Amino acid sequence: MVLEKSNQNPSEGVQRRKELRRTKRLNILAQLWRLLALVAISGGLSWLVIKQAWILRSPNQVTVQGAPDLNREQVLRATGITFPLPLLQLDPALIKQRISAALPVDQVLMQRQMLPPRLVITLSERAAVAKAQRNGIGGAEQGFIDRTGRWISPRQQAGAMGAALPNLKVVGWQSRYQPSLELLIGLLPKEADVRELRFEANGDLWVVSSKLGAVRFGPLDERLGRRVQVLSHLSKELRGAPGALGAKALDLSDPEHPELVMAAPLKRDPN
Repeated sequence: MVLEKSNQNPSEGVQRRKELRRTKRLNILAQLWRLLALVAISGGLSWLVIKQAWILRSPNQVTVQGAPDLNREQVLRATGITFPLPLLQLDPALIKQRISAALPVDQVLMQRQMLPPRLVITLSERAAVAKAQRNGIGGAEQGFIDRTGRWISPRQQAGAMGAALPNLKVVGWQSRYQPSLELLIGLLPKEADVRELRFEANGDLWVVSSKLGAVRFGPLDERLGRRVQVLSHLSKELRGAPGALGAKALDLSDPEHPELVMAAPLKRDPN
């Protein structure tokens, strides 16, 4: 058998391979340029969105919800933010800390919206249900408590401008009384018109009612709820405060056996 010789010149094959490699390099460079162009365009668009579009330019772009006694101006004043402000520059942890320190709130949730740019602040409000007094390092401190018995500082309450001040007062507040206060605030009968809860140094609780006067509740034990029931019953049944009967106070420390604490008789001048 006779093999036919190739008519292709060896130099032509080398030249063809060089052309293929050159074409391949050009294709790779073209793809790189397209990728760089795409990155540049994306980066430019991102810059425009972040720097030019995703910006809070006025308080109207801030929504405050969940706290009926707090308006947008009060919350913005507490945050300390100024306009214009890029949303990405917001420090949520710092904003939450500022709001919690300045306003009577439990929780602070923040949500940033892009289109349209908006900041939504959701608050869980701690409404003051009683004025309060506690003993501090510098003497008596004035404040407020919420329905759970927790302390609200005057600064926090001042931030809630417009909220009605409560009539009830708690004297001798301590953090250890929180569970009892939460129970009492939820159970105090309206008919008794309780104006003051006073915790003595020995831990005894006194209740001052406009209907019954001073009422000794005694220690904060498991019978606290029962004492409130008796207080409600006596407020309905008694036609006058114990003082009208010559009594100094009403003692409910044993709720099953209420007692009148009689005032000491006046000493007459022998002369």
